[in-house]
Amino acid sequence: MMLPDSIQRLFYRYHSDRLDTHRHAALIIPTVLSDGTVEDWEWLFRVYGWEAIQAWLGEPGHAQMLPPPMERFWTLILWGTPQETPRWAGGNGRRTVPQEALPAWFPDDLR
Repeated sequence: MMLPDSIQRLFYRYHSDRLDTHRHAALIIPTVLSDGTVEDWEWLFRVYGWEAIQAWLGEPGHAQMLPPPMERFWTLILWGTPQETPRWAGGNGRRTVPQEALPAWFPDDLR
């Protein structure tokens, strides 16, 4: 199934008229979760279903594809517990801070 016109605006960097919901789910799901409106989210859940989106979010590295506030929002909605991957504390390849450089007040569970 191709993307409806109302969703294509989110894919301005791509040939949105060529995106297929089945073949390009790995691009469509995070883009709509990150940048979509409530109406876009409704479309996303109608097309993929709650379980498929929940499973996508649970795959290693997928939640980190979302901006931190959206990662927190969607993990709360889909898992019932907000989560946010520490982007700057290391572990995800984006930025590594040496342990000795962390301030004393930095939580131990995030080290």
